[in-house]
Parts: sequence; C-alpha cells; structure tokens
Amino acid sequence: MTAPTSTTMALIENERRRDHFIRRTSIIAWSVSLALVLVIAIMVGFQVSQFVTGALEGEVPWAVVIGSTMPLIDVLWKLSLLVATLSTVAIFVRLRTASLAEIQLRLAVLEEMLASGGRGREEGAK
Repeated sequence: MTAPTSTTMALIENERRRDHFIRRTSIIAWSVSLALVLVIAIMVGFQVSQFVTGALEGEVPWAVVIGSTMPLIDVLWKLSLLVATLSTVAIFVRLRTASLAEIQLRLAVLEEMLASGGRGREEGAK
C-alpha cells in the first residue's frame, strides 16, 4: 500500500469511529431520558394516587385528578416528539454525510490504484 492509500483508509476508519461514537452517545442519551421519565412518572403517580383516594372519598372532584396529570403529559409528549425528530434527522444527515465521504475516499483509492498502472498485479505475479 502506498502512503496516500493508507491515509485514505485511516480517514475511512476515523469516520467509522465517529459514527460509532454518535450512536453510543445517542443510546446513552435515550437511556438517561427514559430513566428520568420513569422517575417523573413515579413522582406524579404518587401525587395522582393521593388525588384518586380523595376523589373516591368525595373530597376532591375527578377533574383535579385529570388536571394534575395533564401538565406532565403535555411536557412529555412535546419533549419526546422533539427528541425523536431531532435524533432521526441527525442520524439521516450523518449517514448521508458519512456515505458520501466514504464514497469519495474509496474513489480516491481507486484513482491511486489506476494511476499506479497496475504495478501491484505485476508484482504479485512474480
């Protein structure tokens, strides 16, 4: 392999490592987000259970129970929609960019091989 070819392959490997890092970061972010949603849901669940107990005993109307959950539901669906949309767009943009960069680098390797005039084949035959 010539020096430019090994440099080109190193750039391809660098892009693959970058993709792996982005995917790993995305998985960690989703895991943390889901854990936080679970904690918030548990906290709101305790609050709602107290309101349900009060509603069953006739101390508070059922509208209070529903009203206590609506702000959480509103925030969670907007947050999840935002995160899902942004991460999906980022993944598609990143995949397209990485694919185009890899295609360009592979074409550069082919060009270098053609410029060498097939000396690799002649040397391999000896």
